[in-house]
Amino acid sequence: MSTLGIFRKTAGHSDIKKSAQKVADTKKDTVTRLKHLRLVLDNYEVHDAKKFFQENYSHIYYIFYDNFGTVEADLKQRANKAHREELEAILFIFEKILFLLPEVVHKRWMFHSIGRVIKKLLHPGNSMQLRRQ
Repeated sequence: MSTLGIFRKTAGHSDIKKSAQKVADTKKDTVTRLKHLRLVLDNYEVHDAKKFFQENYSHIYYIFYDNFGTVEADLKQRANKAHREELEAILFIFEKILFLLPEVVHKRWMFHSIGRVIKKLLHPGNSMQLRRQ
């Protein structure tokens, strides 16, 4: 074990399991659920993340879409570094949805909603850096 390993706090298996349950908990607000989703993604291997997404895709998309709408409204009012970082975190989830659920997306699940999100991201008023991502 390295010296840094002693001081590094890693989430235990039970913590990840609790976070996974909180993602699907509709009583929690979407910001909290997003935080737990990020924790789960940071600790799951790709095949585990894919299984988790397949089991919870409707909850995950709702978390993404609700947070995307909030961040979009904040950015329209006044863009600052914190809002851009929130957008990057949301786009990470969107990328994972597209990457881990290709079969579900291919069946036209949330087809129009995903299309609207992509259209908003590619809007000419957005920075070129955002549109490239």
